[in-house]
Amino acid sequence: MVKGFVRPAGGRPGRFAAVRAAGAALIVLAAAGPAPTAPAATPARPAAVPVFPARYRIGAVFALTGRPRHFCTAGVVTSPHRNLVVTAAHCVHGGPGGGYRTELAFAPGYRAGGAPAGLWRVRRVFVAPRWTTAGDAAIDVAFLALETRAGAAVEDLVGGNPLLTGVVPGAVRLVGYPASSEEAVTCAARAERPHPQRLRVRCPGFTVGTSGSPWVAGDGRREDGPVVGVIGGYQHGGATPDVSYSSYFDASVGELYRRAATGSGGT
Repeated sequence: MVKGFVRPAGGRPGRFAAVRAAGAALIVLAAAGPAPTAPAATPARPAAVPVFPARYRIGAVFALTGRPRHFCTAGVVTSPHRNLVVTAAHCVHGGPGGGYRTELAFAPGYRAGGAPAGLWRVRRVFVAPRWTTAGDAAIDVAFLALETRAGAAVEDLVGGNPLLTGVVPGAVRLVGYPASSEEAVTCAARAERPHPQRLRVRCPGFTVGTSGSPWVAGDGRREDGPVVGVIGGYQHGGATPDVSYSSYFDASVGELYRRAATGSGGT
């Protein structure tokens, strides 16, 4: 099986699975060599005290065409404009020959069919050219810029996690939203790096819909640690519910984040 399945705008099926990542003016970017430079941007306004606890930063991604349904997972990451979430690229673009999904929204802290922190429409999508032209599993990562609601940005309500690149994280916490359920699945496990371009974790129950689920580093229980991966990459995130993959967050992911944080490009 795969972690998700959707027909992109280009008409060709695209499958999906993911984990999470984040970063910005507050981003932490670590690397095996010289660290990438964090964006020299200033927050658009002073940081607000979040209304909701850190667990609300992860939520479900919805397709609004027809009957709204959630099909992937994403998480809020810190950024100057306080409006970014991270997910898997295959959740929002079908790769070579495919196209971008449209009419998307994000429900942070989604549970029991409700969106306690609101439903936030996606305004712009940022995906690397290596994904759109070649379907490169090493960069199966996307950042989504959300619209504001009543003058507030999503990070004002729920806060955000920083993005961390260039590390093998060890203990991680995963939260994902299976498409067949209205509740999230959660797992604490140890991440491995079986290949230079991917991470792997063994967690049961991460089925279709959990693509894009953020991997939050820490002790396996922390909800506010840095995002070091999202379910996706190899096998679109994994061929079974019990083993999930992420693209390794390297300098390319950091550069994609900077593009999204500064609003450079995107669709």
